[in-house]
Amino acid sequence: MGELMHFPTAIERGPHLAGEAFCTQCEHEFVAVAPVGTIHLTCPECGTDKALLRYPCEPTVAWACGCGCHIFMLSPGGVICYNCGDYQYGWEAE
Repeated sequence: MGELMHFPTAIERGPHLAGEAFCTQCEHEFVAVAPVGTIHLTCPECGTDKALLRYPCEPTVAWACGCGCHIFMLSPGGVICYNCGDYQYGWEAE
């Protein structure tokens, strides 16, 4: 009888992203699969770690203002909601 092999489950492997990618060094385009949180990919053409997924994504759980906006700006006084202008966090300017 052959050797029993263990293949990790999706939960053991963790979540992954898949999609079109491109290299900022040599402009090679390819399809990539990478664990969530990966920023730079290794280009299969030139071997540099300067490749990126073409389309950005955001996590399903994101920081949001009470108005529902997910876009924020930094200012000397804190983090401001782009939509309504409310301060999310404030700090004392030095």
